[in-house]
Amino acid sequence: MTTTYLTVTLIASIAALGGAVLNLTGHRIPVTEARRLSVPMEWLRFPIGVSYALGFLGLLVGVAVPAVGIVAAAGFVAFFVLAIGAHLRVGDRSLGRAGAGLALASATLLVTAAWAAGRDDLGGVVSAYVNELPDPWWPVVVLAVIQIGDAAMCFKPVGFIARCFTDVGLPRALWPVMPWVKVAATAGLVAGLWVPYVGALTSAALVVYFVCAVSAHVRARDFGRNLALNATLSLVMCVAVFVFCFLR
Repeated sequence: MTTTYLTVTLIASIAALGGAVLNLTGHRIPVTEARRLSVPMEWLRFPIGVSYALGFLGLLVGVAVPAVGIVAAAGFVAFFVLAIGAHLRVGDRSLGRAGAGLALASATLLVTAAWAAGRDDLGGVVSAYVNELPDPWWPVVVLAVIQIGDAAMCFKPVGFIARCFTDVGLPRALWPVMPWVKVAATAGLVAGLWVPYVGALTSAALVVYFVCAVSAHVRARDFGRNLALNATLSLVMCVAVFVFCFLR
């Protein structure tokens, strides 16, 4: 397992470094793709280029501290899910690079989690705080069902979701990306029933997501139903799942 982990991590690290260099230097490959996908040019350096660079560093640090490697690999999985969503949004079915990136990121996450679990302490960072299995498990399932239901309603936003997006000023170009975020969250929570570190990471990421959602509503002075029910209640649920199901 160590050889497999190091090999996959090395390949993923080289790919991440290449992505960072191409985007941060404004190479024609990401520029051309950004134009085709209607992605703002300023996004190439931040957040895209910076995300690649941080992921590269995270994978390297993960060799010594596996928990960091898990976070980095999971971040890349989310990144490429969003990338595929961006392609599908404009009807672009040429998913070669994005699909390969998602496959490599998923493989890296799996082998990193397996390698870390084979060590007794996950680098001494996570295992002292995360349950061996989620306990109780059923709130994780409930949250996963809510996320996949939310994803289904976001693919062609139903009325109240469309109004929510509009009220907080979410750019319409990002609307098609949102269901894929929910799908990725669902997959992470379900995987967390067997690999708790993945579930804990997913629920923590959902906490961050809904903190951002609450902040967006407050910034837009949207203090009605959207803030109270859609954002704040979801935030409370995610915090509860993270604290009571995954933490010791």
